Amino acid sequence: MNQTSNRPASIKNISNIVVWVGIVSSAIALAVYIYLGTFTRYMADDYCLLVDLNHGNLFTASYDKYLTSSNRFSNLFVMGVGELFGSGNLAYMPGILILLWVAGLVWLGDELKKLFGLPIARPVILLVAELAAVLTFYQLPNLFQSVYWRPGQVTYFTPVVLFTFLAAGLVRASRLQAGRALVWLAPLFAFLAFFIGGLSETVGAFHITALALAILGVWFFDKSPRRKPALTLLIAALTGAVLALVAMFLSPANALRLEGSDAARDLTFLIVRTRRYAVSFNYDTLMTRPLPSLVSVVLGFLLAFTFFNGDLKKQNPRLWWGLILIPLINFILILAIVSPSAYGQSYPVERVRLPAHYEFTLALMSLGALLALLVKQIRLPGFARTFALFALGALLLYPLWTSKQTLAMAADLRAWSSHWDRREAYLYDVIEQGQADIIVPALPGMYSTKELDVRPNFWVNQCAAQYYGANSISAIPVPDEYLDDYYNQ
Repeated sequence: MNQTSNRPASIKNISNIVVWVGIVSSAIALAVYIYLGTFTRYMADDYCLLVDLNHGNLFTASYDKYLTSSNRFSNLFVMGVGELFGSGNLAYMPGILILLWVAGLVWLGDELKKLFGLPIARPVILLVAELAAVLTFYQLPNLFQSVYWRPGQVTYFTPVVLFTFLAAGLVRASRLQAGRALVWLAPLFAFLAFFIGGLSETVGAFHITALALAILGVWFFDKSPRRKPALTLLIAALTGAVLALVAMFLSPANALRLEGSDAARDLTFLIVRTRRYAVSFNYDTLMTRPLPSLVSVVLGFLLAFTFFNGDLKKQNPRLWWGLILIPLINFILILAIVSPSAYGQSYPVERVRLPAHYEFTLALMSLGALLALLVKQIRLPGFARTFALFALGALLLYPLWTSKQTLAMAADLRAWSSHWDRREAYLYDVIEQGQADIIVPALPGMYSTKELDVRPNFWVNQCAAQYYGANSISAIPVPDEYLDDYYNQ
């Protein structure tokens, strides 16, 4: 009798241990990504964007950029806010964004839990948020350009982070049935969606599609009192996101960006190309990253099987529709994400795929969770949950394994950033001494990102020269063993 009564308590204790093992394991993996961010320095477009910022205040510089060089009207403003904290902001901004993203996912998960009355503990929500971030980062084909290099970070990572908070705010306001507050909340959400949409047409198209799907879901399935505030705020946010995409489409700078590109001007061709790119992304991700994809599904399954304690004794036929809806919604959202690339250039380059990998990871985890709910409707032996719990505990060590692989980047990044710091100090010294045409040691372009070239008229060199206040800058190869002699001459 005592053994039987003590069993639920022991299972609960083991469950708590497993959750916190996963939280710590995932936190260590995220700490590695934050650590790698400390080696970020100015490269390529950074110099040109800094020059743009020096030509006016944040607002006029952003407007001039929108007219002359890029249709993304918000990203220079975000970069300028970062620059207010000094050039060192590059080193800690990736870490801040990673922490904010996890916090936003936790908030969103907690609001969804309250909205739908889900029997999920908050530590489990934290664990799922961390796992979603870790699995997304680990699958990125070019982590450096998507998360650390600032032009890619602001364009593809930052809007994902900001939209997570926007989504959480939307759910909270709808859940609390805002009432009179809608008078000012609706314009606020419209403006926020407009600003976030101006960071990237790729993420903007993703957000528009996600908001449209949410509106359809509320319209057809929510008959509660929160239906009206939810639709009001969702339509307001959708309006802002659509206006942002229209503003980017109408930018005079588009002519420059599309010049010489393989732009899809025919609608039929655009549709065919977009569908082909979406199919290719899903297929390539499964084929090139089979283990992370499988882990995403299995983790979703084990988490739902172990920690979802809702009443599933009755057969719920609606759950079976999820086996169709989850892949369908995933494909629709991937279509939206790749469509701007299909229109403007070609298959999305590596840094552009961060939103797609994030969405794909969520879809895989959701599919695994749905399979667990279907399995739980079957009468299973008593040891099934205990077995699943121990299997989950073992699999939650996977983030630690990924952190070991990711940490392998640190040595090269540390050496590169050290050389970069030394070169910049040398640049300031020789400029202070009155030199105008400067020759510096060359550095490799990290992860396919452009660096200073031997040609002083190369675009990166020209922007760097303007930023540092030199007439020209040229970079020549200098072997490591001669660097000390070069800098001390």
